[in-house]
Parts: sequence; C-alpha cells; structure tokens
Amino acid sequence: MNIKKITASIALLTVLAPSYAAEPEDIIKYRHSVMEAYGSHMAAASRIVRGKVDFHDQLKLHADSIDGIAKTISTLFPEDSDFGDTRAKEEVWSKPKEFADAVKANQQAAADFSKVVSGGDKAALADSFKKLSDSCKSCHEEFRTEEE
Repeated sequence: MNIKKITASIALLTVLAPSYAAEPEDIIKYRHSVMEAYGSHMAAASRIVRGKVDFHDQLKLHADSIDGIAKTISTLFPEDSDFGDTRAKEEVWSKPKEFADAVKANQQAAADFSKVVSGGDKAALADSFKKLSDSCKSCHEEFRTEEE
C-alpha cells in the first residue's frame, strides 16, 4: 500500500468517525494505535537520520506518514475520551487552546520535515528532525503521563 492510499484511508476514517457514536474506550484504543504508529515512524526515521541504518530510500515514506498522522491528531481527543486506559492528561481537555497550539506546532514541524526530506537537503535534515522530535517531546511533557 502506498503512502497516498494510507493517507487517504486515514482521512476517510477521520471523516467517517463522527458519523456514528463510538464508545470512549474504543476511541482511546484507536488513539493509542494511531499514536503508536506515529511513534514507530518517528523511531524508524530517527535511525535513518542518525545514520544507524542505510534505508534513505524509505525516509520519504516515514516522513509522509508522520505528516499525514500529525494532521489527524486534533481529532483523536474528542470530549468524553478523557478517562479509562489513557495516558492523556486532563490538560488536553482543560487547556484546549494550549493543546491546540502544541498540536499545530507538531503539525508544522511534521510538514516541514516532510518538505526537507523531499527537497534532499541533507544539511537541513538533522535540524528539521530535531525540531519535529522537540515538538513531540514538548507536547508529551505537557499533555501525556509517563508510562508506569
């Protein structure tokens, strides 16, 4: 499956999701799966950017996947999905503007990273990936609890 099909599938699911009432626990499980996929693409991209593996031909796939998933993050935290087996802090819902700002910063960093990868500027690659990683870390510090 290519990245355009993956992105289209995610977009379709995002559009269809509000058309029925999902159970909060199912939303939480879905959110966890999506964010886990995001983290896996970040980990793979990190190994490429740091020169740990030589899969540079696959970096675009990871960058585009990160960018596509980042575009959906704000939809993953609907009202009433703030309890149960979730690592999301209450601040996601009690500080909606701050959360939205953090999500937008991550979305911009993901889009920028994807553009840098597409442009082939190897000098800008590490810096762009660091900005993306920092945007993830910043959001996690404010809005996600640590694993136990």
